[in-house]
Amino acid sequence: MDTELKMPDLATTDSTIKVVRWLIETGQNIQRGQMLLEVETDKATMDVESIATGRLTAVHVEPGDEIIAGQVIAVIDTQDGPATPSTPILAAVSTQPASEPARQASGAPGKVGGMFAQNRAASQKPVSAQPERSLDLSAGRRIVAQRMRESKQSIPHFYLQTSVNAERMIVRRAAAAPEKIAWDAFFVAAIGKALKKFERMCFRFEGDHLAASGTDAVGVAVDNEGELYVIAVTDPAEKTAERISMEIRSAVKQLRAGDQEVRKLRAANMTVTNLGVANVETFTAIINPPEAAILAVGKVSPEAVVENGKIVVQNRVSITLSVDHRVVSGKYAADFLGAIVRELESF
Repeated sequence: MDTELKMPDLATTDSTIKVVRWLIETGQNIQRGQMLLEVETDKATMDVESIATGRLTAVHVEPGDEIIAGQVIAVIDTQDGPATPSTPILAAVSTQPASEPARQASGAPGKVGGMFAQNRAASQKPVSAQPERSLDLSAGRRIVAQRMRESKQSIPHFYLQTSVNAERMIVRRAAAAPEKIAWDAFFVAAIGKALKKFERMCFRFEGDHLAASGTDAVGVAVDNEGELYVIAVTDPAEKTAERISMEIRSAVKQLRAGDQEVRKLRAANMTVTNLGVANVETFTAIINPPEAAILAVGKVSPEAVVENGKIVVQNRVSITLSVDHRVVSGKYAADFLGAIVRELESF
């Protein structure tokens, strides 16, 4: 019998709960009372126990995910049925100092899918009497935080990674005048052309159907003094990399000058996010809803590759495509990524 394990109400904080790591792997047997995973709040790191004996068959959250009380986080095959205690099933040790009475965790009695949680930090160090530091979030950062949390919690991401021969892009970039082509322009142009051949990537998931995005734009993620914005480049398939570069640079200048029109959120089929300038080789990005994908671009660097049976040094760039599995299959997304690579290597 499958028993859903739900995140208990820790009753120690109003902050979000973050998954730190799983202590067992899918397919392993688990005993009632055995520690399953570590979670973290703004107050402490806590161990979460199983209330059932059986085999862990599925996990629904990953390290780094933010979760809420009552959310299903795993499934255990209990075989002979769930082991449900008759007393309250949630228990958490208070984060208050030992000299004060421990605050009891709340919980409903005898409910299948409940779990135990114990505060690991309570026995290690007392709570500091000093006021906690905090940083206020701007309205923009709050919106980004909310959207990214919703994206990670509700969109089933999968990731495809490959690398691209960047030699042609380097030559064309250096030859451009009066200024070099912005790196993002190459990727926006390549995505725009690939989207023409893979139109399903222009749809988004809406409940029980897929809806067309209604735009031909490709977004470019831009960081401006710690604030994240997305510049939408329209009709990229019909524009040269030079033209797209000019539009991106112009929009960035307007953004930094405080132009509110540029800061408005505009629809795009997908977004390009580039951390190559920060010396990042490769990374995975969170999809910007309601888009179906996002392309993460790393730095261009020389690598040893085999060409015609010989080892040569070639400048390459790593790219990672994050995709909404509700919209497209892995094979479709892989073919789409391959089309992007071909376009990038043809400049």
